Amino acid sequence: MKKTISLFISFLFLGCESEPGKGSEAQVIEPVIEPEVIEETVSKSEHDRLLTEEKTKVSLLDESIGLLKAELEARDESIQNLELKVLELTALVNDYKKQVKDSKNSLNEIRRMGSSEYKEIYERAKTVSPDVAIRLYEEFVEKYPDSPIVSKAQAQIRKLLAEKKVLDNRRNASTLRTWESRLKGQGMYVRETTANALFELIGRSPDSSKKGSSSEFKQMTYVWRDYVLGQGGTYYDLVVERTDGVVERIDLAKGK
Repeated sequence: MKKTISLFISFLFLGCESEPGKGSEAQVIEPVIEPEVIEETVSKSEHDRLLTEEKTKVSLLDESIGLLKAELEARDESIQNLELKVLELTALVNDYKKQVKDSKNSLNEIRRMGSSEYKEIYERAKTVSPDVAIRLYEEFVEKYPDSPIVSKAQAQIRKLLAEKKVLDNRRNASTLRTWESRLKGQGMYVRETTANALFELIGRSPDSSKKGSSSEFKQMTYVWRDYVLGQGGTYYDLVVERTDGVVERIDLAKGK
């Protein structure tokens, strides 16, 4: 009897524990849902194409970088060359400046060369004959050929030679009547003679000559400077005109 009661009580106790909704709320456990992983896949041919494109881009980028480096190196070389050129030009400019300075100093020395000697010769030439004065200036030119004063000395020589010639001409000058008589005495008004025969009679070659405008006749005009002595000691040029070797006219003209 006692055993029957104990089993009943144990059964009753277990039944009360397992009955839901009585005494406390039942705990609900929700299941954990994991995200579905979707794997994306491409074909091998597409993969190879994409890989080839990326490699091409990398190759082009490397090529561009290489070109840029080469350009930068070329620019650096150009800059270096320009810097070297600047240094060379600077050296040339400095050398040129030095040459200009030296040239100025040399020019000043040349300008002073023979200056006092020329003044002495110039004053002395006024007191001597034209022949002696010409020799003095010629000696100066030989001694100071690089002096700028040489041109002055040469100008004086030409002037003295012209004066000497005038003096020589006037020394042998005659009146117009005298020249006319000499030419007539040799028959030069009536017969043909050579030009040399005329020059020999006058005493020297003419200072100038000019052909006439006639195409039918051979006309020539000869002039001797300061070869006619006029009234009051004035000197004139002797003018002789010839046609076909015959003297047609003799006259005088005021010298220039």
